[in-house]
Amino acid sequence: MTPESGIVTSQYDINWSIVGRRKLVTEPKKKKARKGQIALHVDKGWLRLRWNHQGKRYTMAVGLLDTPANRSLAEAKGAIIRADILSGQFDKSLVKYRYESVDSLTVVELYQKFVDWKRRQVTKRSLDKYLGLRSHLETFFGSRQADRVTEDHALDYRDWLLKRLSPLTARQRIGMVRSCWTWAIGKKLITDNPWANVRVKSPPKQRPRPFTQDEYQRILKAFAEHHPHYLDFVKFLMGIGCRPGEAAGLRWGHLSDGCDRIWIGESWGRGERKPTKTNRDRAFKLSSDLVAMLRQRQPTKVRPDDLVFTSAEGSPIDDHNFRRRHWTPALDIASVPYRKPYNTRHSFISQALDQGWSVSEIASITGNSEETILRHYTGSVRGEAELKSVWNG
Repeated sequence: MTPESGIVTSQYDINWSIVGRRKLVTEPKKKKARKGQIALHVDKGWLRLRWNHQGKRYTMAVGLLDTPANRSLAEAKGAIIRADILSGQFDKSLVKYRYESVDSLTVVELYQKFVDWKRRQVTKRSLDKYLGLRSHLETFFGSRQADRVTEDHALDYRDWLLKRLSPLTARQRIGMVRSCWTWAIGKKLITDNPWANVRVKSPPKQRPRPFTQDEYQRILKAFAEHHPHYLDFVKFLMGIGCRPGEAAGLRWGHLSDGCDRIWIGESWGRGERKPTKTNRDRAFKLSSDLVAMLRQRQPTKVRPDDLVFTSAEGSPIDDHNFRRRHWTPALDIASVPYRKPYNTRHSFISQALDQGWSVSEIASITGNSEETILRHYTGSVRGEAELKSVWNG
């Protein structure tokens, strides 16, 4: 915009003065701006207006991203403020100059209300993810009102997020924001969800290769010789196909008196006890080798709340410490290519399919849905396509 309007458009706090009719020269920031002069600045990608009036410095967030079109809108808003200053009609509360209603929640305020509600619905670990997302929203949206977020803004945020996070993490975070707006609509805090059609495409990821029976034997041998305290824990993971957190959270009260039946409905991870991943329990009979192993380690005096498997120090098994201090070294000793402990679950399902178990049997033991097993396992095990030769002779 031209200097005659009194609007300064610079990121570098340069005040512009008129020399003659058209010629412009720059002056250092230390010089005072003329009466009614408005400066347009960019703060973290968002437009702000700044000016001095009657000895007081004013800063107003326009609520618009820095784009050519939005600069024109911000300059027009600045022209209104300047005209009011010159005519003595300036509104010191700034309410007159804001695009949004003063009662409208900002993006960050709306999200905080959602997190406060979510706090009683999720585990501490999940809550940490929600809390971490707040800083991203605050950095990108600033003081923008939630009801002024459009689908274009949501897409811009997605692209901005993808430069900072992996596609998988970004997809999770976008899903959390989408859930926030859905919740807010139900609470009648806003009316539209600009995130409804915003999606993040994750590139396909190669599935981990199941452990073979030979690899299992080598791993167990390494644990028996070098990490014997955790040998039974690893046998249990391999033999039951449960999630590592479910094994770590198993208590003696979850087993029958003869250790031949088990109930799985709890998990342990990141220092807290919580429900299973699907929030569903399951119960079934154990194989004879697992029954023998559990009976052998069962204490004479059983206390139902005591853990079946503990760390060497007697505390709950921490998955990070177990993987770093015991699992990874054992695989190195066994000369087995690294896969996470969670891969014992994948391997159990794959081997069960190979042995002819029905999908419903596997689902009842592992806690996966039949649909999940059909989608993620049968296609790569029993139903794997076989390439035929295209040459004759």
